[in-house]
Amino acid sequence: MNKFVEMIKLFSDETRLRILNILFQGEHCNCDLEEVLGLSQPNISKHLKKIMLLDLATSRKSSYWTYYKINEEVFNKHPFMIEIMKEIQELEPFKSDLIKLREYKNSPGRCQINLNSREV
Repeated sequence: MNKFVEMIKLFSDETRLRILNILFQGEHCNCDLEEVLGLSQPNISKHLKKIMLLDLATSRKSSYWTYYKINEEVFNKHPFMIEIMKEIQELEPFKSDLIKLREYKNSPGRCQINLNSREV
C-alpha cells in the first residue's frame, strides 16, 4: 500500500500518536516512553517498529540504549502532521503525557541522556 496512506493510518492509532507526541518534544529512550505511557517495553517496541518503518522517527544507539526522535525531514515535508502534533498537545491523554514527561525528566534516577529537546 502507498506509504503516505500508511502514515495517515498511523495517526489513527492512539498509542502510536502518544509515542509521536513524546518524540515530538525531543529525543527519548525506550525507558522514557515506558515510564510516561505506562506500557511494557515489548509493546513500545512494537509501535516504534511501525513508526520507524514509515520513517516518522529516527534512532541512534548509545551503549545499551536506543534513542528515538521524530524525523524532522518527513514532518517538514508534510506540514499538516506538525499541525496535528501541535493540536493534540491540548487534548487528553496527550496533554497528561506531556505533564508526566516534564515530571519524569526532572526526577532523579531516570535514564540520563543529553536531550536536544523542544520545550515541554
